[in-house]
Amino acid sequence: MRVPKWGARGVMRILMVSQHYWPEPFNVSDICEALVERGHRVTVLTGTPNYPEGDIYSGYENGKNEFQQRNGVEIVRVPLVPRKHDPVHRVLNYYSFARNGERAQQTLPANFDAVVSFQTSPVMQARPAIAFAERTSVPLLHYVVDIWPECLLAGGVKKGSAVYKHYAKVSSGIYRKADRLAVTSPLFVDYLSNLLGRQVDAAFLPQYAEEGFFAPFAGSAPEGYDPSRFNVTFAGNVGAAQSVQTLVRAAALLKNDASFAFHVVGSGFELSVCVKLAEELGAGNVTFHGRHDIADMPAYYAASDAMAATFSSDEMLAWTLPRKVQSYMAAGRPIVAAIGGETERVVNDAQCGVCCGAEDAEGLADAVRRLAQLPCEHRIEMGARGREYCLANYTKRSFIDTLERELEQLKGTKHGM
Repeated sequence: MRVPKWGARGVMRILMVSQHYWPEPFNVSDICEALVERGHRVTVLTGTPNYPEGDIYSGYENGKNEFQQRNGVEIVRVPLVPRKHDPVHRVLNYYSFARNGERAQQTLPANFDAVVSFQTSPVMQARPAIAFAERTSVPLLHYVVDIWPECLLAGGVKKGSAVYKHYAKVSSGIYRKADRLAVTSPLFVDYLSNLLGRQVDAAFLPQYAEEGFFAPFAGSAPEGYDPSRFNVTFAGNVGAAQSVQTLVRAAALLKNDASFAFHVVGSGFELSVCVKLAEELGAGNVTFHGRHDIADMPAYYAASDAMAATFSSDEMLAWTLPRKVQSYMAAGRPIVAAIGGETERVVNDAQCGVCCGAEDAEGLADAVRRLAQLPCEHRIEMGARGREYCLANYTKRSFIDTLERELEQLKGTKHGM
């Protein structure tokens, strides 16, 4: 076992339940490996990798690599229906992990000190963690990354509809099963309190930027970046919630000004929609680079004069701070954001960028112009302020410290007591 770092507390055995894990691009992998570095023993119950393209990754077909070990983390995978590119497959993907995970947890030993449900979407992915806690009495920490059922609104489900009411009941039941809740946004606490009908006391665990973004980058610019132009880059998942169409529309408004170039580095269900929109609007100033490994991303950030963050116009999304924002700040790049709520608050508090309303393409185009008109040294200062804010509020070390402390407090207790 490795020597614990950073003054770790007592060694724990931790079960992490997450539908997604390496080689999929989720930071739960980094979190688990950091816990191992502190001397803890970590097992992950996860699904067969298929995100974000929607197809089973090569090397994982037909139950291959069901059991793996990576950087000290034991990985147990369960089969699931791949996401593909349609709503039916996505629903089957969600429920197949929940069902197969519930079955697989029965084979796991009971000698864990805590089980953690790392809940992105959907909320049902917590079911295997709940089943394990109820079978073994091991205490459960539920980490709410995506708030349900509000996440459904971004996908077009109407508030008050039968679907919404059904998942409100499902979500409430799942959140009630947790022995301890942790949230990525302080605004989630009021929502959960209203949903559960009681005042919720939750740990605040904001997401952090990968350490590689803090390091200065000295390599060459990626293909497609012209240093004589003002380069604006969106990096991350291209889904309905991200509203990358807003960036494309803003780029189209600036297409006659050759000094601007826009870049989309990522993939997702809405990528083809964005490519088609750019073609329809004649936005030849937008380059789609596809998805790249996280290790490649600092080069794209360093080549950019500004980083873009966009969200759909949705109340729930306004409560969240997308993890890309912390990465942008860590890299010391100024931010242009078509987002309100928590992201706007953070960007304004840090004085590290320019914001406009969600889905406001004209406002985003204006924000890009305003940022480009600033003297270069002012933009450098803006990026430096964002980096300082990130170091003060969103570091990996503070995240793991808090998570470790919460798990220590659960250790020795029993689920539901």
